[in-house]
Amino acid sequence: MSESGLVVPPAARRYQFTMARLFWLTVMAAFVAALLAGASWAVALSAVGTLLGAPPPEMGNQSTTLLWQGAPQLAGHPRVWRFAFGPTVIPGAPTVRIYVSPFGQVVATDPADLAARVKALHPY
Repeated sequence: MSESGLVVPPAARRYQFTMARLFWLTVMAAFVAALLAGASWAVALSAVGTLLGAPPPEMGNQSTTLLWQGAPQLAGHPRVWRFAFGPTVIPGAPTVRIYVSPFGQVVATDPADLAARVKALHPY
């Protein structure tokens, strides 16, 4: 019997327990997915930092996007993080886009010779 004097059938209690459990499993799955996405972004940002060197050149405004459906401008349309910068001080590259896999490997850069341009800017 409940406090109001109504009897709650066992099937209803099982249903409430099942729904509560499903809710918490969904919350936990979302939390784990958020942690994995955050770790992936951190690894990708570290790869960008390695590419740009220390100290990095003045890169202007930064925009980061996870292209989960794939990057249409890349061969094979891989899932990547796209880091876009602009305006930059890199000669011949007013805007820069760096594509990094979720596991931290640089897949492509725009301009394609970005590493050489950064090295020419900071030869040390």
